Amino acid sequence: MLVERVLVVLYLAGCVGIGIFASRKVLGSRDEYWVAGRRIGTTVNAMAIMASLASGGSIIGVMGLAYSQGIPATLALFAGAVLGFPLASILVARQLRNFGKYTITDFLAFRYPASVVRYLVPSLIVVAFTIYIVAQLKAAGITANALLGIPYEAAIIFATLVFIVYVSFGGMVAITWTDMIQGALMLIVVLGAGVAMVWRVGSPLALMRQATEAAPELGQVVHQPVASYLGYFVIWATAIPVIPHIVMRVSTAKDAKGARLSLNLAMLAYSAMILVAVLAIVPVGKLHFPGLEDADQVFLKVMESEFPTLIRGVAVAAVLAAVMSTTDALLLACSSAIAHDILGGLLGDRASEKTMALIRIGAAWVVGLLALYWALSPPELISRFYTAGIGLLSASLFVPTIAGLWWKRANLAGGVASLVVGAATYILAQLQILDLGIAPVVIALAASAIAMLVGAHFGRHESPTMLEAISALHD
Repeated sequence: MLVERVLVVLYLAGCVGIGIFASRKVLGSRDEYWVAGRRIGTTVNAMAIMASLASGGSIIGVMGLAYSQGIPATLALFAGAVLGFPLASILVARQLRNFGKYTITDFLAFRYPASVVRYLVPSLIVVAFTIYIVAQLKAAGITANALLGIPYEAAIIFATLVFIVYVSFGGMVAITWTDMIQGALMLIVVLGAGVAMVWRVGSPLALMRQATEAAPELGQVVHQPVASYLGYFVIWATAIPVIPHIVMRVSTAKDAKGARLSLNLAMLAYSAMILVAVLAIVPVGKLHFPGLEDADQVFLKVMESEFPTLIRGVAVAAVLAAVMSTTDALLLACSSAIAHDILGGLLGDRASEKTMALIRIGAAWVVGLLALYWALSPPELISRFYTAGIGLLSASLFVPTIAGLWWKRANLAGGVASLVVGAATYILAQLQILDLGIAPVVIALAASAIAMLVGAHFGRHESPTMLEAISALHD
């Protein structure tokens, strides 16, 4: 395993090097640290957006979900994410880029100026994204254990320290360039492995036919009610337009046009990768390894059995790239939620730029180490685990964000009610305290929309000044 380990060490060392190099420029500027100076080009930003969404869950977790729950369930989740990209392009990209701030909290706190919005939104982000990071760390750990022979605990400790270092010191500049490299590596490995699997059989249809004959459940709607499939779809369709690390990417674009184009290009790359993973690699895994106890191991088993040492080393680097390209963006979003949204609001202009830089670094370390602690006892089926966390953000942020941008009657009362009711309903539904036989996110989004309507009807109408400001974002 020497070759694989050398490749991985070189890759991780390169990530740290980029972070340290970028720190010379970004630590003294909030614009540079949070949004890379708003100068990222369309192609680079598209690859970075794709990489930040195409996480360890996309390479490890989505294939594990397809292996255990069937391809229909996985495509429901995947289709929602694919729809989410053009929705984000149409509904929020131009407006949030024109807004000119850093985070989704910045917009919501401006649109609905209340303390509960300023502090509840970043709190929800930290909770949801810490769950997401834990899932990514599991992907890194099981990959290093399966293909490198490194103990799970040692692998996630090392990987966590690496991404904390380059995120905390290099900010969005370091993340953008590492994500671009990581995105390219993911595409090459997954597409290459998929093509190789199909080439050996002759055609995608022949491969799928063999797999479904051996394991009919792979192509069936089984194991869970149809409402769960709807939930997967809705969570990701509504998450992409408001999910904080994608919103921050929108803000890095040179202009609104570049932001919209980047999202659409990212959708194409993401679609190709997920389709190949689910329709070409998973069937091979089901044929050759029909009784895996941990479904998230399927990609690793295929790579280990079907490819030589050098390719396995590149595959490990690709999975770590997937993990780190999402985890770094999540960590930066959590850091921004704590350092910029919460502490920045409390400290205002009283803190020096040096003090704020130290707070940004400290926030990244605190969140990263907490996630590491929880990842030492990882969940099963990581794609379902982190999707539940993302559902909390969809349920609470989608309605107030979209209504705040597009509905003139949206007001403070409606925005606050929509945010609080959406979050509370989702949590109650996830805990099965509120069980209507419908996917929790669907219940929560409906409740959030009703709360917005009620608040808009009974609350004070929005001021002309606010309406003019929102209208200007559409220009």
